[in-house]
Amino acid sequence: MKKKKIILAGENRLFTDALRVVLGSGDDFDAVVVKGTDAALLCGIIAAKPDLFVLHERYAGAAVVQTLREARRRAKDMGILFVIKESTPELFSFAGESAGVGIMPESADIAEFREAVFSLLRGERYISRAVLSASAPAEERARREEPLSEVTQREREVLYWLAKGLTNREISKRMILSEKTIKNHVSHILKKLDISDRTKAAAIAWEEGLPLVEEEFFSVSSLRAVIK
Repeated sequence: MKKKKIILAGENRLFTDALRVVLGSGDDFDAVVVKGTDAALLCGIIAAKPDLFVLHERYAGAAVVQTLREARRRAKDMGILFVIKESTPELFSFAGESAGVGIMPESADIAEFREAVFSLLRGERYISRAVLSASAPAEERARREEPLSEVTQREREVLYWLAKGLTNREISKRMILSEKTIKNHVSHILKKLDISDRTKAAAIAWEEGLPLVEEEFFSVSSLRAVIK
């Protein structure tokens, strides 16, 4: 049976090493620990095509969640497990969008961690009861539809640079596409968002936190694999 590839990331190496030991107690997993959570590292993780990405993040704010949302769009089959100290509304919104995303507290025991891992590897959603009981209002927000749900990955990249204030010509240079192609993408974005101008599109992008993602995540140079 092929082993499931799992990547564990976070600033606390002792914590992630401990999780790797837990997963490595059998022959089911190939677990790798990496340090950090920046955009270049995430691009490398996507390139490595893991079955599950475990992120130890004490506070998963809007920027972290939005970056992982973009990562999931590029690697739709990759499960993501957040091991956190404190939940956020943004995190619940992300977990509510689709299966394969999990949230559990860093205070959970080994049995719950393994339960979460197996649930996500089956393509299910996993939200710890402890997290739910502590964040009931945020759970309601998770049920709201994401305004950018119909915008494609390429269109999201165009929208990202548009929200940063770049012109079509500047965006075309960033993305190495023709100015006409960028113009067409902008038109499609406006139509999908049912709005009339790019200023409103930028406002929606900022409201959803898209520009909070690190620029490296959308730059050509960051697409190289960081994890071998």
